[in-house]
Amino acid sequence: MSLRTKLLLITLLPMIAMSAAMAAIITFQSERLSRAQVDAVKAMILSSKETELKNYVSLARTAIEPFYSSSWSSTPLAKRQVTDIMNRMTFGQDGYFYVYEENGTNLVHPRLPELVGGNWLDLKDPNGKPVIRNLIEGAKAGGQFYEYVWNKPSTASNAEKIGYSVFLDKWKWMMGSGLYVDDITSQVATISGHLQETIAETQWVLLALTLGSIVLSGSLIGGIRLSEQKMADQRLKELTSRLVDIQELERKRVSTELHDGISQLLVSVSYTLDAAREMVGKRKAVAAQLDTANATLENAIAEVRRISMDLRPSILDDVGLAAAIKSLASDFSARCAIKVDVIAERVGSGIPDAAKTALYRVTQEALTNVARHSRASRVRIELGCTGTNVRLMISDNGAGLPADARRSATAGTGLGLRNMRERIDSFGGSMNISEPRGGGFEIEIFLPARRSASGRMAA
Repeated sequence: MSLRTKLLLITLLPMIAMSAAMAAIITFQSERLSRAQVDAVKAMILSSKETELKNYVSLARTAIEPFYSSSWSSTPLAKRQVTDIMNRMTFGQDGYFYVYEENGTNLVHPRLPELVGGNWLDLKDPNGKPVIRNLIEGAKAGGQFYEYVWNKPSTASNAEKIGYSVFLDKWKWMMGSGLYVDDITSQVATISGHLQETIAETQWVLLALTLGSIVLSGSLIGGIRLSEQKMADQRLKELTSRLVDIQELERKRVSTELHDGISQLLVSVSYTLDAAREMVGKRKAVAAQLDTANATLENAIAEVRRISMDLRPSILDDVGLAAAIKSLASDFSARCAIKVDVIAERVGSGIPDAAKTALYRVTQEALTNVARHSRASRVRIELGCTGTNVRLMISDNGAGLPADARRSATAGTGLGLRNMRERIDSFGGSMNISEPRGGGFEIEIFLPARRSASGRMAA
């Protein structure tokens, strides 16, 4: 795992954990608040229903009061008048009043007249709760609310109901009414659904914000790391360029020392040996030794000149890049027995001297690779100006790149090719590597050329 990935994880993991914890807490609290709100709404609606029901019963009590409080209230006529009034009093689609004697005998039931005259003291609802008995006991206790399940006339099915009853002590009657509360359940379910939707929307918003913050943080961190990487790469390129410059200066110094110092001394020794050879005359044994020494010395001089040339070709400084490349190609062809075709134009001051040195070194490295790896019989080198660039192309008819070398070239990890690319990149150029269909290998390089005041290339 890379350092960049580790830093990213160290930064983002606490944020993700905190966001997950916040989401869990918000979800828990939202669910809790939702249940509390649903319970509060249900209690409020139920309280409203109870108040409404109590008012209905109070209204009925007021309606029968003239008969119940009259002097003839104990007569059958007064009781019949009251039952008639109660049978006619209804409200809403399912609202009505009922009257039972203390022993559980029904006297009034507008919606279920078949119950009238029957004793229902032990009647229980589907849940096993005594209905009439508890309503009578609640009435005797001064009036109480009682929840039970009863037939709903409008739907002809059982539904939850709240009953409220009062007791008429003089007649030993229980009078009451009820309201169906199944609609409360549907209202609460609707409210609960809205709350759940709101909670879900809040969670999605929180998730979106969390993901957005994670992505933003990752992008910022990645951007910072990328910027740092670019700065490091730029500094590395500058350092590489500086090292190359120092290397070239050192090569030039050593080359000059070899050419002007050691080489001249060796030449002087060679002249001395030639003079000694003339002085010896006919002494064949000594002459042979001098000839051998002179031949060895000539080889040493040639080797010193070759090393000096490799370190820093004086021809590059004396007559330019085109001539230096031609000379390099000629030496390579003679040394490796590989034919080299060179088409080289003079580039003059189109590119700086350091760039010319870079092109020369790239050519030198490319020819070395040809000799080592390509098994080629022919090499072609082209140097010239195209548009606003100086172009250098080196191709051969060899076997091309091996698979591992091809991967390294594509990734830019091959040491020789990487050094070439870094040299060219330091001057703002580009290097393309390809393998033509007919086989072989090709390197094409473009370096931006300077323009003169007239707008033309300085070359």
